[in-house]
Amino acid sequence: MASDAHTKGSGSTLGPRQYIQITIGLAVVTVLELIASYAGLGTVTLVTVLIVMSAVKFGVVVALFMHLRFESRVFTQMFMLGLILATAILIGLLALFWNDSTDALGPEELPPWEHHGH
Repeated sequence: MASDAHTKGSGSTLGPRQYIQITIGLAVVTVLELIASYAGLGTVTLVTVLIVMSAVKFGVVVALFMHLRFESRVFTQMFMLGLILATAILIGLLALFWNDSTDALGPEELPPWEHHGH
């Protein structure tokens, strides 16, 4: 009972209305990601926009759905370090394989499902 009173008094919980608002916000960001992917943006711009929007969604989910906003700053720092590390690895891999001349398929080879018609 003491923990219930503490939780209610501290304002550290979200109600159903806030969860619905967060879900709608995440859905809007997802729709914006889809719009961006079909908008004909340059590849570098598209990848940058998608990484930023994904980081925003990550932050919202971790802070609010996982209640990290109401926890110690150490946990926030751990998640942010993980996000920064994962983003750095992703960007590093993109840079490494962006123009890989050793691509096994190459542009002239057909995918396996298109060989049946020949």
